[in-house]
Amino acid sequence: MRSAYLEVLGDAVSSAAVIVAGAVILLTGWSIADPIASAAIALFILPRTWSLLRQAVNVLLEAAPAHIDVAQIEAVLAGAAGVRRVHDLHVWTLTSGREAMSAHVVVSPDAAPDRILDALHIILHTRFGIDHTTIQVETEPAPLIQITSPRA
Repeated sequence: MRSAYLEVLGDAVSSAAVIVAGAVILLTGWSIADPIASAAIALFILPRTWSLLRQAVNVLLEAAPAHIDVAQIEAVLAGAAGVRRVHDLHVWTLTSGREAMSAHVVVSPDAAPDRILDALHIILHTRFGIDHTTIQVETEPAPLIQITSPRA
């Protein structure tokens, strides 16, 4: 969508610059207006193209979005009730303005996984704007109790 918008915007600005340069040449005979207009068009398009290219490469490489602090997400998830640890946390961009996240959360053996999942989804939506999530719940094994027999 953004690419299409920038294409239309670039075409509109280019057309306006060409019309102005043509009028200047027609009225004054100053033919240097054409290369000046071409340079102005290039300077207008280049930064937007570079930005779009960077975003597209980040999406293709599934890089973490620049505006999201993955360490903060990990800390917030690990601090949620019933969660002991978070690992294999990944955040990436699906498309412009839509991020995805996957993670493994280790919960205590007596925790209610459905409630924890619901709470984590709410946290991710409200604090970070992430709605597309895959969270794998892992239970931490209960500690083993050693029973010793009296020695005879």
